[in-house]
Amino acid sequence: MSMKFLIQKINGEIRHDFSFTLMESIRFRNWLQNADKIKYRFFDTAEDAIDFKFKSLHRHYVPVGSVEFVSAFLKQFYDLTPRPVNVPLELLRYSDRHIFNGTESYFPHCGKSFIKSNDKIKGICGIFNQDEAIKLPAGNYQFSEIVSIDSEWRAFVYDGKLVGLQNYAGEFTKFPYVDIIKDMIKVYKSAPIAYTLDVGVREIGENHNTTFLIEVHDFFSCGLYGFADHAKYPSMLHRWFWQYIQREMVNQHCNK
Repeated sequence: MSMKFLIQKINGEIRHDFSFTLMESIRFRNWLQNADKIKYRFFDTAEDAIDFKFKSLHRHYVPVGSVEFVSAFLKQFYDLTPRPVNVPLELLRYSDRHIFNGTESYFPHCGKSFIKSNDKIKGICGIFNQDEAIKLPAGNYQFSEIVSIDSEWRAFVYDGKLVGLQNYAGEFTKFPYVDIIKDMIKVYKSAPIAYTLDVGVREIGENHNTTFLIEVHDFFSCGLYGFADHAKYPSMLHRWFWQYIQREMVNQHCNK
């Protein structure tokens, strides 16, 4: 299948680092190979747009833009709603902290925790204390023990291989143990063709660090923080998107 991308512009401008990098990757790939060139078109939206009306011809493109933009595309054409991955059960052993999944009913009993929605990307996310006068909306959540993090890194994974590693917060000289990241990749058997692992580094003694999993992201609307493998990046976006649709359609069929 030839690659075709629908790239979001906001008020006539490209705003996302992953879109800038995609443009550079397309130029590189099209220069490198004259045949089967990558095609793209732009879709302009307003700054505060929440309602995106795609045309029927857009269905054959891979959307690249904000979470809201991609989610609206998947909803309109495939009636699918992507959900957070957070810390999957397969990788709990690498989290280096107590984590459990539950509904809002667990909140009064969880103590001070980092809580993230398991239902909605960019939903409830933050540190909450059971003593606070708040009420979590009904839904599914991941509750996590709060731990210190000295350095945060985003690992890029494609076709079962680590293809990039970028620092995005904290002390960049505190480097994660790559072998531990590779172990995570081996264990994550249900992983999609492309995804990211956010990993943390914490100092646990003089000249000794531990590397642990913060969370996992499907490969769309992901900040790249300097990752720019022009030979692989378009394929990562393209193959993740079509695999996601295929997997979700199969799941829906099996659940009927």
